[in-house]
Amino acid sequence: MATPRIEGGPVPAGSRGAVGLLVLGGLAVWFGATAASQYPHSSFERVRDRDRTGLLIPNWKFFAPEPAQHDFHVLHRVLTADGSQTSWAETTRIAPRAWAQVLWFPHRRREKALFDVCAELIMLMNKPGLDVTRFPVYRLLRDFVALAVRETYDGQEPPRGFQFLIARHTGHDQTHEPDYVFLSPFVATEEAA
Repeated sequence: MATPRIEGGPVPAGSRGAVGLLVLGGLAVWFGATAASQYPHSSFERVRDRDRTGLLIPNWKFFAPEPAQHDFHVLHRVLTADGSQTSWAETTRIAPRAWAQVLWFPHRRREKALFDVCAELIMLMNKPGLDVTRFPVYRLLRDFVALAVRETYDGQEPPRGFQFLIARHTGHDQTHEPDYVFLSPFVATEEAA
């Protein structure tokens, strides 16, 4: 019985070696470009500038060019159903740091998201003539506070509304007073539903 003939046949051993060297060479160039582009000097960023998608040469720098030097705290007060106004309360607390967080710290993502939202809102405030309440970042923060208020008053008569405040603080340095950078207008409970 004759053996069936396979078109193309096996790849010669010499071709596999050349292809392997070409692939290894390409990977070595890619690794070198990625490693070089992590260096903070701008001349090393030329390689990444050629990657228009930003996907081929990743940026794994561990520190931002200008690291954050403060934290944002979001506070809120509520106008209750009986018309009394509560004092300011923290909407969220920044978790105190612990050694276990070196390995596992999923709540940091929530803190980082809140920081980014507050930073973007403040950036919008610096542009004259803009009504920040019309931007998604404001609505996101408003709805975040509304959720905290609803959770606080769950099972009780819902409040008429609330107001929130962004305070910028230096974090662990307690010698500086916080800066109050944004005070929202009164938000009716129905508006944030």
